[in-house]
Formats: sequence, structure tokens, C-alpha cells
Amino acid sequence: MKSTMLQYEGSVEEAVERLLQLGVFKSKADIFRVGAMELAAKYGMVKSKEEIIEELLYKDAAPALRKLRAGKTKLHNIKEI
Repeated sequence: MKSTMLQYEGSVEEAVERLLQLGVFKSKADIFRVGAMELAAKYGMVKSKEEIIEELLYKDAAPALRKLRAGKTKLHNIKEI
């Protein structure tokens, strides 16, 4: 784990204090961690929430698709069910 000392003032200071007062975050460290991750996602350095969800959905669907393609299972029309 790494540690960094930050100095900030003005609107950043006001925003940090307000987020703490509202209970949105428990600590200043949490605010800056989330900010860093948001920037990393914005600039494509980490996967976005949508990409992670898509991967999870594909991971769950892949075995079912393999069975369907292999003829080991079939799809039913929703109107027939």
C-alpha cells in the first residue's frame, strides 16, 4: 500500500468537506481513491462498469450457448411455456 500527502484548498476542500458531511464517503482517503478510479476509467486504464457487467453476463451465458450449439439443449418459445 502506498501513502501520499495531499494539500488542497478552495472548491476542492469545500467539495471534500460536503461529501463527508453528507455521509457520501466515510473518509477523505475514500474520496480521493474513488476520484482516482473514476479518472482511470475515463481514460481507459481500467475496465468500466459496463465492461465488467458484459464480461460477467458472457461468462454466465457461455456454457448455455455451448450446450445449445452442441444440440444438448434447446430453446423454448415463451408463448409455449
